[in-house]
Amino acid sequence: MIPGLFWPDASFRIDPLPALETLLARGEMFKSAKMPIEEWLCRAFGVKRQKDWPVAPFFRPEGARGYRLRADPVHLQLMRDRFVLIGGELLPVSGEETARLIETLNRHFAEDGFQFSIEQGAWILEIPEDPGISTTPLSEVMGRDISKHLPQGEDAMRWNHVLNEIQMLLHDHPVNEEREKRGELPVNSLWLWGGGSGSETASSGYASVRSNDPLANLLAARTGIPCGPVPEDAENWISSLAAGEHLLVLGDLFLPIKYRDENEWDGRLRMLEQQWFSPLHQAVQEGLSLTLSDCESGLGFGVEKLDLWKFWKRIRPLLEHPA
Repeated sequence: MIPGLFWPDASFRIDPLPALETLLARGEMFKSAKMPIEEWLCRAFGVKRQKDWPVAPFFRPEGARGYRLRADPVHLQLMRDRFVLIGGELLPVSGEETARLIETLNRHFAEDGFQFSIEQGAWILEIPEDPGISTTPLSEVMGRDISKHLPQGEDAMRWNHVLNEIQMLLHDHPVNEEREKRGELPVNSLWLWGGGSGSETASSGYASVRSNDPLANLLAARTGIPCGPVPEDAENWISSLAAGEHLLVLGDLFLPIKYRDENEWDGRLRMLEQQWFSPLHQAVQEGLSLTLSDCESGLGFGVEKLDLWKFWKRIRPLLEHPA
């Protein structure tokens, strides 16, 4: 799974990617619904949707109860008449800053029964009951106008008011004053998403999972599947594989495509071509069955050894594939 592999409506050119473009040309294309990586992972592991795809419950010990939401720190950038969200790796927040901000939030919302915490590296909000809203995953809003992605549902007005309170608390917080003096973006809001209650279960037929996405590894761990970070390159990954179907999530292209950074996307593609696609092409020649897919575009390609002999299938530049 490679979120961001296919750039939508590209108006620029890139140099050839021989290994990747050969795998795509010779393989069998399939299409599925476009979806954020969080939804794809939940579906892949048999997680049932509540009002949201319940991501937050997996960031806690198995068996824990209560309703939880992800509450990721973000920066809302005013762009003329709209606010665009910046978050994730583009908004690093230190452990010391995190502790101070969470202390302020917990003190302010104590009477509401809200509890902010850090679990498995994620900002989590635990609340006494179902909030009565549906939310949009952070990954779907990065680099976009937030106006159409705010909480929806019977209690949306209340929760939009809560978000306004949070923004006022953060506006002149000493942590943000210090960040701005250093030329860093302030944390001026939180993005609530991925809510759920109960102890979620997961199941999957994968023999192993390798990903730098915490959710993928938490889902795998919940099912007892061996998991861990992405290896240095394809050769290291392939050499570790036993029989069965294995999931590898390469997230390198995700942020550049979300923030429309063409040069960064192209540069990361070059790295993937060298470290991953070229060795994978060789592995397919030796008998590996491979599926390359991008949940953001819904495009996927399955390729096996015999497919590489289909020389009549024209090799197309990556940007010619419709995203």
